[in-house]
Amino acid sequence: MKNSSFYFPVVLPVLILVFCLFPLTEAHPKSPKKIDRLIRLRKSEKRRLTNEQKETLVQINITEKRTTRVLEALKVLAENIQRSQKKLNRLKRNMFRLKKQIIETGFKIRDLETKIEKDKEKINQQLLALFYIGRVKKMTLFIGLSSFEHYFRNQKLLHTSTQIDVELLNRFNQNLAQRKAEKEKLNIQRIDLSSLQGEEEALKKLLGFERQQQVTYLNHLKTDRSAHVRYLREIQVEMEQLNDKLYTLTVKKENEKKTSLFKGFFNKKNSLRSPVSGTIVHHFGQRQSPFFTLYRRGVVVETAADESVHSILTGKVVWAGPFRGYQNLVILDHGKGSFSVYGNLGELFVLKDDVIDQGYVLGGVAYDKVEERSLFYFEMRYNKRAVNPSHWLKKPRWKK
Repeated sequence: MKNSSFYFPVVLPVLILVFCLFPLTEAHPKSPKKIDRLIRLRKSEKRRLTNEQKETLVQINITEKRTTRVLEALKVLAENIQRSQKKLNRLKRNMFRLKKQIIETGFKIRDLETKIEKDKEKINQQLLALFYIGRVKKMTLFIGLSSFEHYFRNQKLLHTSTQIDVELLNRFNQNLAQRKAEKEKLNIQRIDLSSLQGEEEALKKLLGFERQQQVTYLNHLKTDRSAHVRYLREIQVEMEQLNDKLYTLTVKKENEKKTSLFKGFFNKKNSLRSPVSGTIVHHFGQRQSPFFTLYRRGVVVETAADESVHSILTGKVVWAGPFRGYQNLVILDHGKGSFSVYGNLGELFVLKDDVIDQGYVLGGVAYDKVEERSLFYFEMRYNKRAVNPSHWLKKPRWKK
């Protein structure tokens, strides 16, 4: 067995520092009234959040109903847009056809004017021939189109027309009438085209408005729903945090109640169960070495590997974690200025602020690679002073 005389004593001053940093006097828990006030405050906040959650769910329900109505309106709007688009397409086809007809009518009018000019020239030639043979007076020779029309409406000169080509005159009159009809037709076509263009412009504006309305509806739906859902999610997160706080406060309240009942171990001499089973290696108290006097504030016990470490009494965990020279260390406050220290632990089964019962397993004894064995350190303190554990533990305590 390797010499372990320096192992635990070397770090004892550091452990004393822990007791200075954490004054191991009787805990002064928060006033139960203060904790109750905090709990009431948190419950009030929870009720507020619950009401807001209900209101948000109502708003989401309203939004869902409005969404249904808006979707129906969007469906009708989409049908209107489809009808308007079909009407616009039909209108464009009509406009295209009308423009084509206007062009064709223009060509017809130009063709008729060409024919009229040719026939007018022929009639002029025949009238000129009649003039030379004395059948008509000089003043009956006309050049302009309107003069021809006037001439053929003059009943006094009808007998003169018998001397002119009848077929030519009939064709001339028909072309004049057709040209007039085509011009009237052209005017009507242009009026119709202008009307169609106006209708097209109005339809385009209507379509633009309907599509913009469609986009606006959809944006409103997305915005309203996402805003409500996001707010509901925030409320749920806040509610979870509040529940955690309430749980913490409730546990704290219960722990404070338990802590207030702690009586310490002063009156429990020779009645407490040993935290571990094993063989004592170093005893409590002053020991003389060849070089100096050593004072041990606790005991060191060799145990089996992974030996379970039990609390000697009900208490509150004021320290649970790594500590230099002791691997993991646990300190319990038993009230009335009573504390117990458990050192050289491996895995821990408690956390700081836990309130544990007597006999609760705090963890297991760690294997010491330097000593090549499992060594457990145990210390008891009363009113800031280390006391001999053997005065409080049941007999037999440990093998010697």
